[in-house]
Amino acid sequence: MRRELAAGLLALAAAAGAVAAPPCILVFGQGRNPPAAGAPDWDELNARFNAAVAEALEAPGRRTVALTASAAQIDPASAGLALLQQADAAGCITLAETTVFTDGQDTLVLRLRVYPLLPQFDGGRIAGLRIGAPLFVTQRELAMATLARLQPERLAAQMAAEYLQHDRR
Repeated sequence: MRRELAAGLLALAAAAGAVAAPPCILVFGQGRNPPAAGAPDWDELNARFNAAVAEALEAPGRRTVALTASAAQIDPASAGLALLQQADAAGCITLAETTVFTDGQDTLVLRLRVYPLLPQFDGGRIAGLRIGAPLFVTQRELAMATLARLQPERLAAQMAAEYLQHDRR
């Protein structure tokens, strides 16, 4: 009887361990500058920066889900809701927002913001997630003239490392 109980508990513990994946960080990137003739490919720059941040945040005990949206996104409200639904489905507890854009004053900005994803309650039960106050923000501001030699992957690795130093989970 004890052996059967122990075997049952081991099987239950193994099943629980197999089901429970480590919480993830949803790494979401979206540009601010829409496509324009003669302008840089902002969506491509954002995708490269986003992928590099996600890769740098991936570590033992951490997993990331990387998503990007075009700067030409028409409905930000529905995109935000879809983002939170994807985070919830993936078991993400953190949102890392990435972006590369120009501020219109000849300044190139690369930014990483990290937010907690918190439960949103409806009638005493969890009905989804909401974005909390930023836990961490870092950005680089460069002259637009540096764009030709910009390596967003390098800056993404540095900025993600700054966050990891801050987080230390």
